Amino acid sequence: MKNLTMSKSNNTLLVISSCLPMLLAFNSLANTGTDHIEQGWFIGANLGQSTANIDSDSIWRNLENSGFAVNEINEDTRHLGYKLYTGYTFSRYFALEGGYFDLGNMGFNATTSPVSDYTGNTGLKGWNLDLVGRLPLSANWSVLARVGVTQNKSKTRFSSNGLINTTANNQQSSYTKHKYGLGVQYAISDAFVLRLEAERYRMDDLIGNIGDMDLYSLGLVYRFGGSKTHYVPTAAPDPAPTTRQPAPAIPPALVTTEPAVLVLEDVHFNFDTAELNANTKVILRRHVATLKANPQARIRIAGYTSASGSEAYNQALSERRAESIKTFLVSEGINANRFKTIGFGERNPAQYEAKPSVLRSDAAKANMRGLFEIIVE
Repeated sequence: MKNLTMSKSNNTLLVISSCLPMLLAFNSLANTGTDHIEQGWFIGANLGQSTANIDSDSIWRNLENSGFAVNEINEDTRHLGYKLYTGYTFSRYFALEGGYFDLGNMGFNATTSPVSDYTGNTGLKGWNLDLVGRLPLSANWSVLARVGVTQNKSKTRFSSNGLINTTANNQQSSYTKHKYGLGVQYAISDAFVLRLEAERYRMDDLIGNIGDMDLYSLGLVYRFGGSKTHYVPTAAPDPAPTTRQPAPAIPPALVTTEPAVLVLEDVHFNFDTAELNANTKVILRRHVATLKANPQARIRIAGYTSASGSEAYNQALSERRAESIKTFLVSEGINANRFKTIGFGERNPAQYEAKPSVLRSDAAKANMRGLFEIIVE
């Protein structure tokens, strides 16, 4: 009975599961990477596991047809692989990328009767030129798809103890093939991007005549700047004037004859959050005392954001900020019926943001706020 011993690993699951913890660890740096480079040069390097499919059944049959009884075939189907590359980004959706790759060596060892100790080994390296498509999912995340051509250099060597003639099968060749792949990338900052990719390289004369090798890798890309585009999936609004806009009109239902207006200090939020920070809570507690002293006051709380991010995301964030302020005031003893909340997103900024990509500019900090419109009846 045939006894075929395999040493294959769980290719995709093993590599991805080992890379994900490192990928998620960079999530704490998300504050700095919020723009897509629209045009510009980049360089990068990927390191990971390369794998191959060796057709052991075909090797087994060939040995039996040559008069050998096969005892066992052991496969070595994985190796350390890497690629080095440079490229140019033409738009937020397309880039051209070229570089060098080395997928290492794969092989097998067959033991037979009569004893032949028949072994085979093959490797793949070369140059590639890829067209890379990118679909942004958010300000930081994108998915990748690539297709390209490769100039391959492969070397195949067979050996035995002399009972099998292997000389005719040994070869070293250079030829053109193709490759393709999928991946996901995460912008750590404007300059650095983390990639997780799976690629398939086609080749000739792989042992067992199955002509492909796969590379599952994690990589780091450095972008040299270039022009940038702010991530906004819908049409961006016209630039706001540099002067501060008046607060939205108070709904008619809340206005009475000759109202007295209380002025409460604005409160501000940290980037991309609706959570109240310690300084904001100190200010709101002062407002609580004022509101308790004026029980007739009806309050509209308006939330705002900076210009960074999509219009839809900013609208939702501004509404959460207004609700967060209301929730805190109610927890401090103010009746919830006295409040109305509204979100204005990035509209009506306190200051015009000339460069939305600068997340912590003075203008951005001024726009991430909550306003109070209070009428005393």
